[in-house]
Amino acid sequence: MRSSRRKALAAALGLVALASGCGRKGGAAAVVRASVIGTYPKESVALFVLEVKKVRALGGDAPWMKKLAALADEEGGPLQEVVKRLGAETVDQLGRLSVAVVPDAGHHIAYGVLAEGSFDPAKMRAALGGRDVLTLVESEGRPDFSLSVLPDGSLALGPRRILEVMRGNAAARGQGLDADQALLEPLERVRTEAQLWGALDCKNLGRLVRDATSAGDLGGLLLPARKLDALLSLAFRGTIGESVDLDVLGRADAEANARNLADAVRGLVALGRIGAGREQAKAWLDFLDGIRIDQKGADLSLHASIPPTTMQAFVEQMVSVRRQQAVTAAEHPAVQPPVAEHPAAPAPPAGLPAPAPPGRQDPATPGGRPARPAPSPRDTQSPGPGAPGNTAAPGSSSAAPPGS
Repeated sequence: MRSSRRKALAAALGLVALASGCGRKGGAAAVVRASVIGTYPKESVALFVLEVKKVRALGGDAPWMKKLAALADEEGGPLQEVVKRLGAETVDQLGRLSVAVVPDAGHHIAYGVLAEGSFDPAKMRAALGGRDVLTLVESEGRPDFSLSVLPDGSLALGPRRILEVMRGNAAARGQGLDADQALLEPLERVRTEAQLWGALDCKNLGRLVRDATSAGDLGGLLLPARKLDALLSLAFRGTIGESVDLDVLGRADAEANARNLADAVRGLVALGRIGAGREQAKAWLDFLDGIRIDQKGADLSLHASIPPTTMQAFVEQMVSVRRQQAVTAAEHPAVQPPVAEHPAAPAPPAGLPAPAPPGRQDPATPGGRPARPAPSPRDTQSPGPGAPGNTAAPGSSSAAPPGS
């Protein structure tokens, strides 16, 4: 009897140890699977997450943090339209903010944003007028900007098409980013105590950027594209204080290519030291001195400690650029072209449908652009049973929820 109890106790302890080991192995990938972040489209190629609650706990005493917070609150800032509709308390209730980069039709790049927090779902839905998706901005030739409240009360922002995919993935988990091994695998290596973290699917992101820009190198980087093509994935984590400590974890397709990539990054750091101007030399060299590059097998890592002076200079540059853009927009406001008058079209032969009026686009016609700016926010109601599900771009693997 006593022997049986010992065996049972040993088995229980083994299960606890196994469970705790699996939890550690999950890293940030476990957060994606367990949270609404997993509803992003499965074909997403990059994920960036800011743990707002953890950052808020720091107190925001660093000057660069105060200036960055003030930039977000400026009139006409990107959050103002959302805050006006949902209430200022929404910002205080925010716990986590994330952004996903998603391929769009025609080799374009789309995005999705998720705001998680202690929101009141009923109040949020009331602010959207009971709509599933509310479009705030829609203009010809540009993606719309819409809002949606997901079932758990989180707020999703971005193009309507992306939000509809996310709503479908929320109703049928395991169809979105929570099933994308290209991003989940590198996130296994990211510890969850970081205040900012994320991952990039370098293969698909590189293809997307090259298709979108028709350029051989990514964003004009000095690294040749053939070397970047050897990089399979990147994950990163950062801890924020007066300084910012950043770890980047990469994986190449072979040990030799990982060694070449590490050497190339070391070369970039050396070039950065040579090219530092006199005015920026101190802050820039402090940043470069804090960079360490290591490589082992097919894995490579980079650690950078960004000192407060460098962060302050970076944020001040952001503020300067934003203010200059505001001045330029005020001095040169956009002028809407006059609407051209169209002569009356001849009546179609009998038996043929009448042509669409000028400026409108038949939704069934591929490649069409939006007809005109929406005069007021549009809404989307939940589809009834048997209605077609939401879909992502052509070739998407994100599935619509099964009909109930």
